[in-house]
Amino acid sequence: MLSVVVRPGARFLGVAAIAATALAIGGCASVPTRSAAMQSSPGVTLSANELQLRDFEMGRNLSARIAEAADQIIAQSTDPAVRRNAMLWKISAVPLVQEAALRNDPQVAGIDLLAFSLQQVDYFTTGSGRSTFGPAQAIAIEAARDAEREVMTFVSSALKSGRLSASTDAYLRDWAKAHPMQGPTIRRASILASDWEALGMSDSSVAATLGNVDRTIVNISYRLSYLNETLMAEARWSAELAAEDALRSPRVDSLFGTSTAALRSLGALADDMSALLDRERAALAGDIDRERVALMADFDRERAALLGDIARERVAILVEINRQRELTFRDLTVQRVALEATLTAERNSVLQRLTDERVAAFQSAELLAEHSIDRLGSALRQIAWEIALAALLVVAAVLCGALILVHRRRVEAA
Repeated sequence: MLSVVVRPGARFLGVAAIAATALAIGGCASVPTRSAAMQSSPGVTLSANELQLRDFEMGRNLSARIAEAADQIIAQSTDPAVRRNAMLWKISAVPLVQEAALRNDPQVAGIDLLAFSLQQVDYFTTGSGRSTFGPAQAIAIEAARDAEREVMTFVSSALKSGRLSASTDAYLRDWAKAHPMQGPTIRRASILASDWEALGMSDSSVAATLGNVDRTIVNISYRLSYLNETLMAEARWSAELAAEDALRSPRVDSLFGTSTAALRSLGALADDMSALLDRERAALAGDIDRERVALMADFDRERAALLGDIARERVAILVEINRQRELTFRDLTVQRVALEATLTAERNSVLQRLTDERVAAFQSAELLAEHSIDRLGSALRQIAWEIALAALLVVAAVLCGALILVHRRRVEAA
């Protein structure tokens, strides 16, 4: 029971740590659009900030649903044990819901909320909490199943497919059965202990999620507001539980003294909150400065090493380029000489063939001229003979004509 009473103090310390983080480094972060786990799960349609705000709102809804169901059980039951178990339920379950909703990676937070709702249904139906509330058990079961349906609808609405895959749904239900809630104070295993590859995420993305401070700082005001909504209620519930236990204990005075001391310690813690925040902020600022200096030194070393590697690669590339260029020029020279030799040989061959053809043409022309002259001489001689023969025939005809005329004149004279 003591662990239940001091739970609000632990919550104060969590608020102090978160507030110190916000005061020290809030305002110097740039927010990524998608978280590390979301980058390994492209099926999520929302941005990291939008999904994280919806995680917070879902955590508020689940906390309110649990508180209302527990109050309903307390109001209806007259059994002190049932009333105590109902108070333990909301005192224990609400911080667990907040823990799941406040995961650094919004996708991990949504999956953990769904795992919590599945574990809670199993806890009240078949687990160690199946008879916790006696006749009012149906109220807790109905609230748990309503919470499961609400978270399942929320997770499905964030996916492109509009519903959780059958394999992931089966895996989560099997995981919830293998990691049941235990005891009236409701101890549970977180989904962070799960097999991430079965959920479509890698171990490296989860490690990156744990170091993703940027989005946590940007949403720090929402986280503080969410925690503060139930902080005083949790303290009041713890005080009521302590009073209930004190009234039923035979050592009332001792328990009242213990409760008074606890409340006095709680007040002292609240009084020292400002100093605690200052100390945490100063320590965190110092750690951040040291991390920043170390990170800048690592950046300088990496940059120098990278520049050295680039310079060496550039020199090697230039040497290789020069070598390739020389080899190319050498090959071009050899090919040019070979081409010139080939062209010269081809030209000489063509000129020789042209010379041979010209000589052959001249010889053919001379032979043709000689043959033509020989044929012309024969033709001229033949023409000369024919002219001479014609002349002889003409002379013979003239002589015959002359003789005929002479003969006629002689006849006429006779």
